[in-house]
Amino acid sequence: MNIERIRSILGVWAPMAIGLFIIVTSINFYFTANLTNGLFVGNLESWRLVCSAGAFFVGGVLLLSTFGRYRKTKAARLEQRVNRSK
Repeated sequence: MNIERIRSILGVWAPMAIGLFIIVTSINFYFTANLTNGLFVGNLESWRLVCSAGAFFVGGVLLLSTFGRYRKTKAARLEQRVNRSK
């Protein structure tokens, strides 16, 4: 493996995978969290929504920022190739 492939995996695909994992985990938490048993009392449904939405937002920002950086780098490489061929 060359250094460019390792950079691509660590710089683009790993953060995207982490962002997707966070999104899937937040959706799973929203639908399966049992907040009525245990230490906490009262209606905690609003907190479930807030926690899930916050985690979903963090995962989305991570995913979108990484994808934007990927597109910007790809466009810069394409421009560099065009300038070299002239």
